[in-house]
Amino acid sequence: LLIILALGFTGGLLAGLLGVGGGIVFVPLFQEIAAKHPIVSERVDYVIANSLLVVFIVGISGSIKHIKLKNTHLKAALTTGISAVFSSLILSYTIKQLGLNNPQVFKWLFSMILVFTGIRMWSGKKPEEQSNQTVIIPPLKQFIPAGLIAGCITALTGLGGGIIMIPYFNKINKLPLKFATGLSLTVIPILAFPLLSYYALLEPTKAIYNGLQTGYILWPIALPMVLAASIASPLGIKIAQKIPSKTLLIIFTVFIVLTILKTLLT
Repeated sequence: LLIILALGFTGGLLAGLLGVGGGIVFVPLFQEIAAKHPIVSERVDYVIANSLLVVFIVGISGSIKHIKLKNTHLKAALTTGISAVFSSLILSYTIKQLGLNNPQVFKWLFSMILVFTGIRMWSGKKPEEQSNQTVIIPPLKQFIPAGLIAGCITALTGLGGGIIMIPYFNKINKLPLKFATGLSLTVIPILAFPLLSYYALLEPTKAIYNGLQTGYILWPIALPMVLAASIASPLGIKIAQKIPSKTLLIIFTVFIVLTILKTLLT
């Protein structure tokens, strides 16, 4: 239980600090738990469902903080989120029905995307410190591609999609890095909820905790992690507001490297 709480706190802190869902912490933990049970054919379903639950709660907790700080934009978040929901549900359903999930192909493709993302984040101008008065929101249609790509990433991995949205918002939409992290975290619960509901309504062929799970959601594991992560997320946001954008960029780059290693070694 202490390990679960510690990992939940770490994931929530990362989510608040970087504007991601914290899935790099949650997904490996749920993979380890699922690996201890004879559910090979449904292991990915269990991992994604429980990761999405924690990501969803963390996103809500962090979004409330960012809204109070005026460090996000609700219309842009909704536009991105709806686009992400569209692509994530269609891809999840297609994979489930046709059995197209090939982890080996995806993990290399995903890693290549992350490498490109890291290079793109460091190219061009150095990150500037922001003041909320200077943030210019581009036309809402420019947020749709970020949502479509993030939705696909979420459907395939259970990650929140922030790893894709933040570079897009910062480099393509020209938003300050700190504002991009706030906007990304606001999108995450919008993206996660429909897909989370989808997995909660499915009926597993083999339950892990009889009577203590809803669909693929494992409450004895997920609830302690949700509690710790939701407490840590606002703390991460508070830290992010106090550090320079250059430092935040370095932390985000380290996060990308760790995500690549986790993806290739899993």
